[in-house]
Amino acid sequence: MGKRVLALDVGDKRIGVAYSDPLGISANPLKAIQNDKNAVERIKELIKEYDIGTVVVGLPLTLKGEEGEQAKKTKKFVEKIKKEIPDIPVRFVDERFTTTLAERHLKETTKKSKRKEKIDSLSAVYILKTYLDSQNI
Repeated sequence: MGKRVLALDVGDKRIGVAYSDPLGISANPLKAIQNDKNAVERIKELIKEYDIGTVVVGLPLTLKGEEGEQAKKTKKFVEKIKKEIPDIPVRFVDERFTTTLAERHLKETTKKSKRKEKIDSLSAVYILKTYLDSQNI
């Protein structure tokens, strides 16, 4: 049985989180975590708890495919993860359209008042699905 994949959608305030099943077929959202000084510690706990073998992080490129300010912040955060958790590979996934897909999905399925708390982790689900699909070609 394979190890699971953990996906992160790193934002300024919150980090959306999703994990795969051991076979790499499904993507399941978890509650978003606060992007504060304890965020890497919480990610460490999730890696242990869910037997994670790889972490994938959405890299927010501009529509032209370039790295903007948010991409730089995300890369800086990933450096902290790599320093604290060196034995887990971290991969980047182009996340240009994941938030749009997540917003569209939530508009169709969720009350407006509940959308904000779900958007980050649903974006992480789309990041994870993108990664899983690329592995199963």
